[in-house]
Order: sequence, then C-alpha cells, then structure tokens
Amino acid sequence: MSEETLIPTFSLDERKRRWDRVRQLMGEGQLDCLIGFPSQGRFEQFHANTRYLIQIGGFMTEAAVVFPLAGEVTAIVQTPRDVEWWSSIHHWIKDLRASRRTWAEPIINRLKELHLERARIGVIGLKGLVRAPEGIVPWTMFEKVKEALPNAEFVNATPLLLKARAVKSSEEISFVERAEEVAERAVDTLAEVARIGVRENIVYAAMINTMISHGAELPTMIYWSAGQGRSVSHLVPTTRKLQAGDLLTNEIEAKWGGYIAQVVAPAFVGHVPPHHQSTYATSKKIFDALCSRMRPGTALGSLSKEYQTMAKDSGYGPATWLFHGRGLGDDLPIMPAAMVDSEETLEEGNVLILKPGLEALDGGDEGTVRAGETVVVTKDGARRLGKRRMAVIEIPAS
Repeated sequence: MSEETLIPTFSLDERKRRWDRVRQLMGEGQLDCLIGFPSQGRFEQFHANTRYLIQIGGFMTEAAVVFPLAGEVTAIVQTPRDVEWWSSIHHWIKDLRASRRTWAEPIINRLKELHLERARIGVIGLKGLVRAPEGIVPWTMFEKVKEALPNAEFVNATPLLLKARAVKSSEEISFVERAEEVAERAVDTLAEVARIGVRENIVYAAMINTMISHGAELPTMIYWSAGQGRSVSHLVPTTRKLQAGDLLTNEIEAKWGGYIAQVVAPAFVGHVPPHHQSTYATSKKIFDALCSRMRPGTALGSLSKEYQTMAKDSGYGPATWLFHGRGLGDDLPIMPAAMVDSEETLEEGNVLILKPGLEALDGGDEGTVRAGETVVVTKDGARRLGKRRMAVIEIPAS
C-alpha cells in the first residue's frame, strides 16, 4: 500500500478476521455467495457493506463485489484505469475487473466462473438499511443478473453484513480515532475562521480544507445552520454573512479510510447566553452519565428510559435520536428514536455517536444546543474518542 494515498487499507490479518466472520455467517444462512452493486448514496454510507468486504471506496469511487463462500473474492471497478490505480495502492483484492459502466455483466461472468448458476446468493443492500429501508440495489442491474441465472435463488444479505460490522476490531477503532482527531481539527478551524461578516460557506469550506489537509477523505457529512435563535440544519451552507448573536449548530463528520467520527460543536457569535450554557451543561452531564452506563449487555431501551428521566428531572424533554451506531456508515446498534423501547443490547466494540438533545418545555430553541461525540463501548462503559474540551464555542463579536 502506498503511504501517499488518502485511502488507507487494513492489514491482511484484519481481512482474514472479517472474511472469516462473514463466511461463518454465510454458512449459518446457507449462502453460497454474496454480491454487491455500486452505490454512492448518502456520502457513500450506502456503500459501507461492500467496502467492508473489499476496502475499495472513497472520493465517489464506484465498486461492486462477488464474495463466494469459498474461493477468490472479485472486486469490480469502472474502468481499466481504475483497475490499474487500485492495484497500485491496494493489497486485499487480486482479482480486480473493469465494468466499463455495465456492472451486471462482470458479476454474471464471475458467478458463472464459480459455477453458481443454481446457488443461493445473498444480495447486499436489497432492503433493510436504516436510512434506506426499501433498498439501494439498481433495478435493471439486478434484473439482468436474475435473468442470466434463472435457477439461482437470490435473498437479502443486508442483515448478515450489518451483524458482521457491528463489533469493531482494534484496527477499526484506530481508524475511527483518526477520524475523530480530524473532526476535532475541523472544529478548531470553525472557531478560528467564523467571525462577524464571514460568509457561512467560507467557514464550511475551511473545515473541508482542514479535513483533506490532515488525511481525511471525501465525501463527508456536515449538518450546519447559523442564525438568530433556532434555524433548520441542512447539508448545504448558505452565503449569508455571520452576525452578532448568531447560534451556529452542526454535526461535523470526518472520514478516515471510510470510517466515520462525528463531533457536535455548537457555537455562538458573542457571549454565550446563560440559557444556552445551562442547556449544554445539562446535555453534557447526561452524556457523561450515559457513558458510564453503556456497558456490554445493557439494553438500549433501558438507556432510553434513563435519558428521558434525566431530561425530565432537569426540566427538559428528550429530543431526536439519542445515539446511533457508526463505522463505515450506519452500523448496529441503532436507536431509531429516543423513546423507542428496544430490547437490543450493547456489545463491547460497538462504536456510536452519543448526542443527548434536550427540548425546552416552552418550545424554545435549546434543542439545538447539545453535547455529542463518538464513543466506543468497553467493559467499563463507553469511552470518548475525542480529546477536546466539550463546551459551547464562543466566537468573538468584535
């Protein structure tokens, strides 16, 4: 692997660990092969299951996979140029093929080479992704594969991959830690660049520049809003100039080798009002309390109830998602809403973004001011992956 690329890959030991785990689950599910089609949706998070298997992705790279229960794994990229480039930096996959923009044909060819015309084949992303429950598989591509192998059985393999990805190895956690470091550098940039009269898109661009300068990859997600009081967060910054009294809210994600970390870093142009300070301090207190409780075997529903109780006892209502799993994309465990009574439990090695929001009971704007960061579940509770001081950032007003 080249040391100059912005797309690092994992060791061969890590490849063996995850391929063995996936093949174990395939055996349990009586699957002979997995196939995955290209998808760059939602900042490439929809590509997560395929990238987990082949370590090809980032910067909007298109890739597909044929992953047999036994035998060589095949990765498919778009052009011969892509084959040459990925071969020069990549050490996981030896069988790299070009699709030349018709993705079904190389998948069909490889399945026939493997004599899987009558096999039970798992389709990655057919349905059941958290943010794409209807699936992400391109209809025409899939139909061509089915027509070419009429005696094969095709089933949804999304749950299998999500299960395999849920618990992170030490190598994976190290990638998330690098992403967290870059996200915190982007927060530092926000604090340095945001000033009265500076346009929002300039601040946004400076954060992206920081990420790429420090080895992160694109695309990545930044939710952003700036204005007087509550404003709607969006993925697109405006050209509006910052003003005194603006509240800047955000969710800033960085990616290292595809692995995601997130920082929630609210800021205020001028002296931070007491009600924002108080809301953030309460959110941080709940964040710390929940971290101490996030041990292996803890039910998500019990954490939700504790969160709701702590919010109510502090004079607030719960707001939005309490946490969600993160890795190459949306990983298990998932808490789809703060008030869901889920019986799913935490495991050591789960990586999550914990962000306990609080709603003012009078309908004020406190819900956008909250503590949030990436954590990993350990036997002693959740460990923060960041090192910054968690507080509302105060932007000089003069």
